[in-house]
Amino acid sequence: RKKMNKKILILFAGTIFLSVTSCKKSFLEVPPQGQITEAQALIDPAAADNLVTGVYNTLYSQGTVGLRWAVVNQIASDDADKGSTPSENGFGVKDIDDFTFTASNENFNSLWTAHYQGITRANKALDILGKSTFDSSIKRRLSGEVRFLRGLYYFNLVRLFGGVPKITQIILPSEANNDEFQTRATKDEIYALIIDDMQYAVDNLPLKGDADTKVGRANKGVAESFLAKVYLYLKDYQKAYDLSLDVINSGKYSLVSDYATIFRESGANNNESIFEVETGPSKSPTGSCDAISPNFSNFQGPRAKGAWTNNVDGKPYDGDLGFGMNSPTSDLANAYEPDDIRKAGTIIFIDPVNPTILWDGFAIPNQSLVQNERYNYKGYQSPFKETPSCDGYLDKDNKPKNIRLMRFAEVLLINAEAALHTGNDAAGPLNLVRERAHVADEPATEANILNERRLELAMEGDRFLDLVRQGRAGVVMRAH
Repeated sequence: RKKMNKKILILFAGTIFLSVTSCKKSFLEVPPQGQITEAQALIDPAAADNLVTGVYNTLYSQGTVGLRWAVVNQIASDDADKGSTPSENGFGVKDIDDFTFTASNENFNSLWTAHYQGITRANKALDILGKSTFDSSIKRRLSGEVRFLRGLYYFNLVRLFGGVPKITQIILPSEANNDEFQTRATKDEIYALIIDDMQYAVDNLPLKGDADTKVGRANKGVAESFLAKVYLYLKDYQKAYDLSLDVINSGKYSLVSDYATIFRESGANNNESIFEVETGPSKSPTGSCDAISPNFSNFQGPRAKGAWTNNVDGKPYDGDLGFGMNSPTSDLANAYEPDDIRKAGTIIFIDPVNPTILWDGFAIPNQSLVQNERYNYKGYQSPFKETPSCDGYLDKDNKPKNIRLMRFAEVLLINAEAALHTGNDAAGPLNLVRERAHVADEPATEANILNERRLELAMEGDRFLDLVRQGRAGVVMRAH
């Protein structure tokens, strides 16, 4: 009993000590550990750079440029079907493919929420950068990167929804329901914001390869390329032409010879890449494995009707490769000319009798054991010849896969289309793209250029909104 009383007294004494010291020295107010504080970011360029990285991290969401974007911009088009099990409506994808969706479809909410989360993070970063005290040139560069990302997110939103709430500042919880943050801006107002943000990026970002540039971060060529695309949507062809020509003349980009390798790990950030989402395996603080591009590759991977076993390099692989969604249509497959190498680089064709052997030696069973006839080759992540997730090659959910958002080939096609409307050389850039595809040169007509966009950018998440931009979505989709 005496020993017990002694322990109680010691504990009680310690409690009194803690209470007294906490009152005098804010003992419990411990600064955040392992986090960037606003105070750090205001004075330290390295901390501010990490703050900007946090804005880039919003690109990894399913609802920004990941699988949800593929649903509403690819599966909704004539280039792709829902795929997978025909009657299945997971993710609300069948309703999108059939044009029977309502406003409650989860894909729209995911896109809306994720884009505004990215915009919110951008606004916070810009607020801190605006008050920072370090070198002004670094501040302008970092602000240019953030404003490019905010412009990109608003560009996606305005194309999907038209006018949306225009939010360019930090909103306190008590202000969230204020009319100014709940009111829908006009489409023109949002485009004006996009142009302002991206032009700031053009004016303040260095060229690719300059000392302050990093792989995967926005640079002047990235901003010019996307701003050219914005002007293409606005039919301001002269500005689209000038900006795309500047990217072409910069000498920083070129077409790679092997089209199929662009979308493999070996093709990440190659000479043709202008902007892509940098992905890879990562572990959370708790040690669990998370994909930086959650479900993007798995969403599109070939799906089996039942279990099947594969063997590559002595490693067994049981089951399918994914959900089997975003399946290329026969309409897209038939649109290619006979010698066009892009067809084989874009579509996995499942053999009706024999196994289909992919570029890495992986064998997919014949059509009797696989749900669909075609799959997106550009979305394929090799479980054996490319970096696996942190859970190993058998992990089918978390596959690292860079998402290509802008390639030099698209800049050439933007230039060709803008040149056609401004009296400049449109055939030159158009046929550079065609020559790489091993097809003959053709006249630079509007129909030819638009068809070339379809074939070159097939399954890259651009088709449906491109049809809307061209004013052809109704005619094309009704015929499809």
